[in-house]
Amino acid sequence: MYNRLKSLRSQHSTLDSLIRREELHPYPDTQHIRALKKFKLRLRDEISRIEGGLNSKRLVY
Repeated sequence: MYNRLKSLRSQHSTLDSLIRREELHPYPDTQHIRALKKFKLRLRDEISRIEGGLNSKRLVY
């Protein structure tokens, strides 16, 4: 599970960089930016879900 979390965090960071780079273009592709942001939000939600599950497991033990 920790490897999955590490991978998701890496993807989230990469998307953040891609979004910033696209926003710096003279004519940024707003549809592309919107799609990247939606995907980034889905990753954030999955990261939160996994972290919540890991934290609840720690409380049980």
